[in-house]
Amino acid sequence: MIATKTYTAKEGSKLLLKSYLLVWAFYFSFFMVLGILSKWFPELINNEYKQERLLEMLNNQPIQLLISAVIIAPIFEEIMFRSLIKPSYEDLLLFISGWLSFLFMGFSEGLADWYIRLLIMFGVFIGIYYVLQLLIPKNALLGIQKFLGKYVLVVLIITSLIFGMAHIYNYVESFLLNAALFAMIIPRIVLGGIAGWLKLKTGVLIWPILLHFLNNAFVIGVMLVVTYTLSN
Repeated sequence: MIATKTYTAKEGSKLLLKSYLLVWAFYFSFFMVLGILSKWFPELINNEYKQERLLEMLNNQPIQLLISAVIIAPIFEEIMFRSLIKPSYEDLLLFISGWLSFLFMGFSEGLADWYIRLLIMFGVFIGIYYVLQLLIPKNALLGIQKFLGKYVLVVLIITSLIFGMAHIYNYVESFLLNAALFAMIIPRIVLGGIAGWLKLKTGVLIWPILLHFLNNAFVIGVMLVVTYTLSN
């Protein structure tokens, strides 16, 4: 098992940079291999699958896209998927609070403007976390912590797979899995695995959140620059 130690800001930053470079080294290698394999297995690439919602926001709601994809997604997705990896008491409360506030966003869609819903979501998240602290004593979660800590690598693998699967909805409205869609989410699974490794290595969520932020910021930034350049 990978040992957890306390990282200074400098040590954590170096580890973050190495992880970020590893992510992009994989992306580069993966898409090269995918391009080669698609010559013999054309079903691995299906140009009909596009991130329609993302493209629509890119063209019509760039500010919402930046806030949602670059700020909100890294925070909440890491809380929802990486907080179970060798969790502390606080991590487990964050996990519950994150999922409940995410469900609130799903049920409240269309009821108010997106920024109001985001503000309310943060309020719901903080409120739930505070209430859970009052209701759940630390010793009540020790059994769950020990169980998840015992099977930490299994948890890392499972949460990375689920994290990748969740991004299928970027391409289709209802769950569907075939060769092309699986190929599209492999980079997300790997990103989830490396973010999970960061959580396991450092013991805190801030580093995987920053990794996720850097990944999304670069991708969305490039897309915005290309879109702006082509439109002028």
